[in-house]
Amino acid sequence: MRYECCFLLCLASLGLKPEGTMAQESYVNWPIEEVIVYESGARITRTGLVQLSDAGRANYVVGDLTKMIVEGLVQVKLDEGWSLVSSKHRKAMKQGLHSEIEQGLEELDSELKSNRQTFAMRNALLEVYSEELLMIQANRKVSGNELLLVEDLQEHADFWRKRVKELKYLMLELKLEIEVLQQDRDQINESKERWKEKQQQHEGQFVLQLSGPPNASAEVTLIYIASDATWSPVYDANVKPDGSIEMKRFAKVNQSTQRDWYQVPLTFTVGRPSQVLSPPAIFPQNISTVKNQSAEAYEWLSELDVGADEPGQEGMAQKLAPAISTHQTSVLDRYDFVPENVAFVHGTGKPERIYIDEFQLLGTLNYLALPAMSDEAYQVVVTDDWAQQRLLPGAVNILTNGKHRGTFQMDLPAPGDTLRLPLGVDSRVRCSRRRLVDLCSSSIFGSSKKTTQSFEIILENQHNRSIEVVVKDRIPVSNNKDIEVEVLQLNGGQLDPVSGTVTWNQSLGPLETRAMVFTYTVVFPKGHALRGL
Repeated sequence: MRYECCFLLCLASLGLKPEGTMAQESYVNWPIEEVIVYESGARITRTGLVQLSDAGRANYVVGDLTKMIVEGLVQVKLDEGWSLVSSKHRKAMKQGLHSEIEQGLEELDSELKSNRQTFAMRNALLEVYSEELLMIQANRKVSGNELLLVEDLQEHADFWRKRVKELKYLMLELKLEIEVLQQDRDQINESKERWKEKQQQHEGQFVLQLSGPPNASAEVTLIYIASDATWSPVYDANVKPDGSIEMKRFAKVNQSTQRDWYQVPLTFTVGRPSQVLSPPAIFPQNISTVKNQSAEAYEWLSELDVGADEPGQEGMAQKLAPAISTHQTSVLDRYDFVPENVAFVHGTGKPERIYIDEFQLLGTLNYLALPAMSDEAYQVVVTDDWAQQRLLPGAVNILTNGKHRGTFQMDLPAPGDTLRLPLGVDSRVRCSRRRLVDLCSSSIFGSSKKTTQSFEIILENQHNRSIEVVVKDRIPVSNNKDIEVEVLQLNGGQLDPVSGTVTWNQSLGPLETRAMVFTYTVVFPKGHALRGL
């Protein structure tokens, strides 16, 4: 029967030194059996075989651990009859690394010494050749009173030419060799610096002092919390031709434990691990409101629908992103996600995107047409069943026909509320707006001037299915008592007198086109120019 021993590493008793009967310290690197990744932190489980001595004692150093361990709570699972004498977490150099560094530095020093000797010899030889060349060049002139036969002069010239050529070649070879020696010396020095950097590298280690039946052996499990790991959900949303929404869920995970997670069972959990043994205090839950983009899914501009071909919107997206990331995971949102395939996560902090699952989002796909702003309608999915599909706040990548259209930060409403997700524009739902010049006019009566403006909106459904479209436009709003706005025609639209927004709810059949006309007049004092029309 196995039992679990939990302990606080901060106790002074954990620093006790081994007794005289304690077995020799054994360094081990236990494999990782399981990792549960939280939104902040990871619960790592390692298991290894422990052999007790004749005295029933063992002193094990479990190495290759992260240095960022929550020392307040560590678990050790032991067999019945076994006990944990003491334990402590420390930061130390990996076993065998010190001798490896010393050996490496010793070999490099030997190479550097040989390099310097060869370098000095080549420089000395180069200096000899240079002196010989200077001597030959100093004696190449013939004095005026010297008498040389033509044959002697020819012989001297041939000797001078041949020897100077040999010296030039020899000096060139030496200079090239010296250059290579200098490069080798630089590489040796760089290698020495890398070895010296390793001297400063430490790993996390657990020192476990165990006791139990003499000569017994059993598996011991070590469970600890590493604080240098985190994950967050990421989604790919793709609208199918039939109007269904395919969602792929991923985990964006990174960890800096300096140990790669390869073929390790991973579980991604919502929430944070307990940091202490004692129950935490319960504080008041204060609530407030903030501007939430998901409430309307879209305003007049698609601020968060930013694609690679729309750099002008990046600043707006960055400005709004912090404002909408307001969701805090509640105690009711406790989900576990297990990847379908074996994952690999680098231990250097490099982010990895791991596929979790795929599902069809339960909801209704509607369209929002803003003809004054865009020729294409925006797709908005409305769902009340988002909690059943374990949706969490996170980044959503919008895909259309394999093309990445942009990314937005999904925020969730309160449980029970409706979730509205913007899914980018649909090029097959078109909307246009044009001024009907023939119906526009201006006239003067008394001290006032009146202008009449008329617009036509054309809505076109190019899908082979019926769709629901909400069309929004606007009527001017006056904040000046001398300016009066009167609506003459809305074609069934609903006017918000405060904002001036006009809304049409339209149901379009397959390949259907529909037109809407709205008209209004503006009366203002004569002799003034009208702005903002």
